[in-house]
Amino acid sequence: MAARDSQRGGAQAEEVPPGLLPFWDKTVQHFVQLDELPIAPPAQERHRIYALLLMALIADRWNGNKYGETGDYGQWRAGQLLTTSPNVYSGGSYLGHNIAALAVDADGRVIDFDFNHNEVFDSSVEHAESRLIRRVFALNQVYDPWQLDRERPRRARDVPARQRHQLFATAVTDRAELVTARTAERVASGYSTLLSDVTVYTSLEPCAQCTGIMCLASVKEVVYLQPDDGQFLIGNIMRRATKAQPLGFTAPRPVSGTEIDLGYYNELATGYQEFMRRVLDEPFYRKGDHTIRTPSLTSFLCTDAAYRIYGQARAELGRWKAPKYPEHRPEQPESSFTNQQALALAKDFLQYLRAIQNRGTAHRV
Repeated sequence: MAARDSQRGGAQAEEVPPGLLPFWDKTVQHFVQLDELPIAPPAQERHRIYALLLMALIADRWNGNKYGETGDYGQWRAGQLLTTSPNVYSGGSYLGHNIAALAVDADGRVIDFDFNHNEVFDSSVEHAESRLIRRVFALNQVYDPWQLDRERPRRARDVPARQRHQLFATAVTDRAELVTARTAERVASGYSTLLSDVTVYTSLEPCAQCTGIMCLASVKEVVYLQPDDGQFLIGNIMRRATKAQPLGFTAPRPVSGTEIDLGYYNELATGYQEFMRRVLDEPFYRKGDHTIRTPSLTSFLCTDAAYRIYGQARAELGRWKAPKYPEHRPEQPESSFTNQQALALAKDFLQYLRAIQNRGTAHRV
């Protein structure tokens, strides 16, 4: 217990937080390594269904105009060029980066999604995951029963109070039998456990802000589809630190695309490495005397190369008719969908989003 008397910050002696104590005298490598939790092929397939859905909705809402619709993005965005005199690119006004997140409950229902909206709010904190979590907690105000009665849009005030305050309002229907005892129990227990069996799928490895918000929301796990070395494995670190303390809030377990056998994970990582190598010699953007050579990951996510990968994922989801493990469902809860049902729901949700032309919340939540 000598670590409890160690100097922190070179000032006075303080107690080491319990969550850090097991790692205090160990290496950084030990701190970031998670306990092995192999994912069986049927469960990998289930994760891939939602990962492909996330990639498909990003491809549908693609916007690479990070520095505006006009100018010269060179060969990086030649496939998105609309006119050449002057250069005008597809996508319209830039609202935020091509990064999105999707929440799915334990049954396999899609709860909601949101995009990065940094640009539209002129803020560096409007990240997809943090926006998504805030939106999910606000669902009693933004009731959107996407599976119900699409021919007759309903306003929140037209929905009975019982349903307005029902957890996961976007994912449920009006059928009373779908209001499970598990859901009622979670609602009664308070917000600290509302998302304890929710998986968040995000297109990019989460930052400290988003990991912290998901920790406070008690999200079960976060599956990310592209690594981000600039985040320094903060998800692993927070998982290790919070899991070792008794305070109740535990960071979600990070699950990389490689753990669910998602080939696009390595394609995106390799593509970004190639972008970083070449962008110093082949600028990402030019307009007059203004030249951008920064090897930014968000710039890579504007390129034809990234768009091609996301488009391939969208096409794969469209072609996918029957899972290899169609009858697989998690052991708990018993009400959970099979992989076949999850695939059908994912496609249904994508069609819904195409119909309403939505890019997530249009306001701060």
